[in-house]
Amino acid sequence: MIDLKEIAARLDAEEKMRLKYRFPVSLPDGDVRYEIREDRLLDVAEDARILYVSRGGEVIWVKLEEAIEIVPDTGD
Repeated sequence: MIDLKEIAARLDAEEKMRLKYRFPVSLPDGDVRYEIREDRLLDVAEDARILYVSRGGEVIWVKLEEAIEIVPDTGD
C-alpha cells in the first residue's frame, strides 16, 4: 500500500516521482476496462486518499485504490 504521508513529505522535499496507475475507460457497450498509465506525480490529498498527476497538460486525480506504484521520475 502506498503511504500518502510519506509521499507528501517526499514531494515537499521536491523529489520528482511518477505514478503508475489503473485508469478506467468506458467502452461503447457500457463495459469498463482499465488502462495502465504512468504520469508525473504532482500532489496528494491524504484525507481524501487521492493522488494528482499531470497528463497531457491536464491535472488528473487518481483514487488511492487505482494506484499501482510510485517510481522515480528520471526525466525520460
